[in-house]
Amino acid sequence: MPITRMRMRPWLEMQINSNQIPGLIWINKEEMIFQIPWKHAAKHGWDINKDACLFRSWAIHTGRYKAGEKEPDPKTWKANFRCAMNSLPDIEEVKDQSRNKGSSAVRVYRMLPPLTKNQRKERKSKSSRDAKSKAKRKSCGDSSPDTFSDGLSTSTLPDDHSSYTAHGYMGQDLEVERDLTPALGADGVAADKRGWQGVPAK
Repeated sequence: MPITRMRMRPWLEMQINSNQIPGLIWINKEEMIFQIPWKHAAKHGWDINKDACLFRSWAIHTGRYKAGEKEPDPKTWKANFRCAMNSLPDIEEVKDQSRNKGSSAVRVYRMLPPLTKNQRKERKSKSSRDAKSKAKRKSCGDSSPDTFSDGLSTSTLPDDHSSYTAHGYMGQDLEVERDLTPALGADGVAADKRGWQGVPAK
């Protein structure tokens, strides 16, 4: 009978308590703070059996890797593990305690109290609201040439524009007309604003 796959948090707790993975330890068990060794594979002295064993164990547990069937792929194991960790609602990274560089690089995490039923519902509804709002923004962003930027189609405007009044713009029209009318120079010759002369005034 196959072993039932555990959720990541209880599986991780079991791994920490087993003391079988070097560097995977509780920093403060009361506050549920623990560290994971996170040495970069390019670093001198990196060892797949020492520095990637947690990631490999998770890949084996999830069925993504079976020894002997595939070539070992520690880069993918680590990426999958990181994604799984980031998706957990009840584990967060304590970034100010993590060390990302060097031969003793570690990531520090805290296990949060399990969410109540109401918190889970609230979180679920918030994520679905966010997804809907993202989809809405995306659909508004795909505007065709005959659509305004606010998502209104030009077909909502009436064909007959005679009902529009320009009373509020009369003052502006006079200003524009005054700017366009050439001013007379002292010699009676019209000059535009650029100083060009040549058309005698009537």
